[in-house]
Amino acid sequence: MLRLASFVALIVCVASLGTGKAQTPAGLLPTSIIHMVTAFNDSGWNIVYQENFDTDFEAIDGQTFGEEGWLIFQLLNGGAITVANGYAQLNAPDFWNAALIRSTDILRGEYKIRTKIGFINYDLTNYEQDDYDNPDFNDHDGYYENGMYFLTLTDRTCSGNECAENWWHYHRKMVIDVDNHLNSDGGETFHPVFMVYMAPEENSGGNLLRTWDGTQWDTSPWNWNVAYTYDYDTWYYAELEKSDYHIILRLYDADQNIIEVTTPVSLDLVNAMDDTLEYLYLGEPHTDDYEGDVRLDEITLLVPQGADAVDDNEIRDPKRSIYSKNYPNPFNATTVISFILEEGSDIRLDIYDLLGRHVETLFEGTKEAGVYSVNWNAANFPSGIYFARLETAESTKNIKMVLLK
Repeated sequence: MLRLASFVALIVCVASLGTGKAQTPAGLLPTSIIHMVTAFNDSGWNIVYQENFDTDFEAIDGQTFGEEGWLIFQLLNGGAITVANGYAQLNAPDFWNAALIRSTDILRGEYKIRTKIGFINYDLTNYEQDDYDNPDFNDHDGYYENGMYFLTLTDRTCSGNECAENWWHYHRKMVIDVDNHLNSDGGETFHPVFMVYMAPEENSGGNLLRTWDGTQWDTSPWNWNVAYTYDYDTWYYAELEKSDYHIILRLYDADQNIIEVTTPVSLDLVNAMDDTLEYLYLGEPHTDDYEGDVRLDEITLLVPQGADAVDDNEIRDPKRSIYSKNYPNPFNATTVISFILEEGSDIRLDIYDLLGRHVETLFEGTKEAGVYSVNWNAANFPSGIYFARLETAESTKNIKMVLLK
């Protein structure tokens, strides 16, 4: 495993697949397949990390925790997370607060993430008159809201006030959340659980929602279907599985019985899935005053059997334990090579064949710290093994790629 002084994480994402696996043209598998899924069916999966919040402490912004520091707290402007009695209590009760937990590392290519969450208290009656009178209070054009995220996938991390603002509307991929609404007509959407994926298209409010209505995904221009109505004094499990180029969302009761499960969604239908840099987020990201709290008892990360937390094409930064990977592989024709620079550097990205012959230079120049993606169209090259070589001032990283046509 290569250790880099000026950290570079390199990942190869396939935009056009050549695996030989059958793909559903519409992007969704038949509902009958879903009915065969049983509660906590983890056959073929291994637990990599599981956080049970067994040690009492008060969270600090930027603090890593869990095995190998695989989770990190992000607290903004008074948002708080208290771990006691075997669970974490999340609370972001005031304006521009955020009480968030995210994965320290980018997620690998295939995974299953499950959280145990409950005692959800986001009733709209929690608002006080001072909340409504505050000029920062946003009534969403008469649609008062109160809620939080069970599970969220994002294409990058947030920082500062963007953790509580419209950043979420453009960087989410999949979401399971609760969001009580007082609608402009006076009606209330009471104790709803929403199961959502974000389409690549955008409207004035961000990426278009695709919500699960209990039977199918609603792909109309704007929709807000309730997948389930939750109870207060109880626990639930929320689960997100990414495998075989699809994503499935599941909701279980406290006894691990499935309450709701979606049909699989093809990755090409989901916002930012061409960028395989993915982070897990859960918690309360709020701009205006969201009065309420929730308990979190467990966060579990599973990967397919035979896959380690770090594979042969991943590198690990010794300071932050961030991973990158080559997924999926092999590929057909087009790949997106994405990389993270922890520090600004002169870089060069080249492609070489198996014999070490230079094939193409994709980039040469200076980049600031950040996340970048570079396309490589291999349509004019024969099938075979290729290497993407990323060189910085202090290090070199080679990634093996297999082109199959």
